[in-house]
Amino acid sequence: MNEATINTQMPKKAVITSLSSDIQLVNEISEEFSLPDYIPEVRRVLHTRASVLPEGKFISDSGTNTSLEFDGTVTYTVIYTDDEGKLRSIPLSSAYEGKTIIPDSVETVFIDTGVDNVNCRVTAPRKLTIKTRLKSRILSFIENEIEEQISPKSTADEMYIQRRTKALNTVSLKPVSMQNIRMSDKFDIGSKSSMTPLMCDAQMIITDCKARSGYIAVRGTVNVRCLCNDGEKEILLTKSLPVYEDLEAEGSLATDSVRCVGRCVSLSVSNEQSSDTSHLFFDLNCEIEGEFYRNEESFVTEDCYSTKHETETAFKEIDTYSLVLAKNHSFSVNDKFKRKEPEIEEIIDTLCEILSDKAEIKGGKITLSGKVLAQVIGKTKNGEFLCEEYEIPFRTDMICEGEDIISRIGYDAVVNDARYENDKFCIMLEIYPSISVLKKERTEILDSAILKKDSEYKNDASCVRVFFPKDSDILWEVAKKYHTTERKIVEDNDLSSYSLENVKSIII
Repeated sequence: MNEATINTQMPKKAVITSLSSDIQLVNEISEEFSLPDYIPEVRRVLHTRASVLPEGKFISDSGTNTSLEFDGTVTYTVIYTDDEGKLRSIPLSSAYEGKTIIPDSVETVFIDTGVDNVNCRVTAPRKLTIKTRLKSRILSFIENEIEEQISPKSTADEMYIQRRTKALNTVSLKPVSMQNIRMSDKFDIGSKSSMTPLMCDAQMIITDCKARSGYIAVRGTVNVRCLCNDGEKEILLTKSLPVYEDLEAEGSLATDSVRCVGRCVSLSVSNEQSSDTSHLFFDLNCEIEGEFYRNEESFVTEDCYSTKHETETAFKEIDTYSLVLAKNHSFSVNDKFKRKEPEIEEIIDTLCEILSDKAEIKGGKITLSGKVLAQVIGKTKNGEFLCEEYEIPFRTDMICEGEDIISRIGYDAVVNDARYENDKFCIMLEIYPSISVLKKERTEILDSAILKKDSEYKNDASCVRVFFPKDSDILWEVAKKYHTTERKIVEDNDLSSYSLENVKSIII
């Protein structure tokens, strides 16, 4: 037992990060869109892709509770065939907002919103109704200062108080402000100057992030895809751009753990930026945000007694959280399925999104599992466009301590290969989860201690007491029982440590 366990000074006030709320909200939005006259009429919708762009959160005090409001935009890409059977796409968007009550005086709030379901219906040749279900998870954290109530507190009386302190593991977590990134590049289309973009999208993948002093070094790629028509057939153009960014993170240290996410906010593609008709030019607007975590030790009093007076003590239980894991991860999924649309001869594009996910802790590991929805847009022999869907299960294990956890998980999925082999559809995916895991522990600490001055112990100095410790005896408990100190027992018996192991007898 070290010196800190027997000092008679007040331990430093401990600041403990605690979870104040874990709220899940479901938000249904529905909007009708009227397409302008220059957009070809919709005959059949093949695919609707939706993604969430969070924009802001607003916290306002309201007495005992705090009102939290947040909003953003849901962007859609609707792929359809027009009245001539040609492949088309159109970008659309809807605003969303959410509101809830969280405990007062929170320090940090994380909001994760994702698309749970999207449905697009054609109500007229130029009218679409899109219904979307969003799921939001709100985690709020508060920093509590642990202060003991010990009376009396005069210097003279404190000399008679013995305290046993313990170290609590607690996490310090700080969100990092969103950083905007703009990128430009081009697709080489050679002599096909009549190339017409049908659908374009971009995806930022964070492959690695490391904390540094005052910033986070972020590495990854932006994958840009553009489905075009050259007047005869559809062609998928792809381009990968490296991401090397330093995300400003005030207060971060090189020893911190970090988690980052990136998203593409907007993408514009054009072949009219210059006289160069052999290229399609594109401009990207992206965002990166993250958080950094640091495990710290806070010392609090576990027990307290007086060597001179009876001591009335009261205890309380508190929850503490410590970081187990924070990282950007990746794993591959390969699978085969029986074909659903045997008439499709050519795969035009394969789009995928995480359909469901689950995190489970057991046996020292965290298991991430769920399904990816892959939608294949294909073309038949007679030129008709069809769409078929496959649900692809995934599962991966990561080492993780503790059974009781709070986790934040974000996913990206990238199609590396999709093809037909006879009557099978074969697909190869790379899945990129970004994950942070906190372990919850419940512990008992001292809440208050009152010294009863009218109940002073009467120790007979002429009496010699011999104590024969058992294997289960602890020096602290022995000293407390006989109204003395651990240090005095160690010094009087010339013990080499504060352990009673292999000690046959002691004089008290």
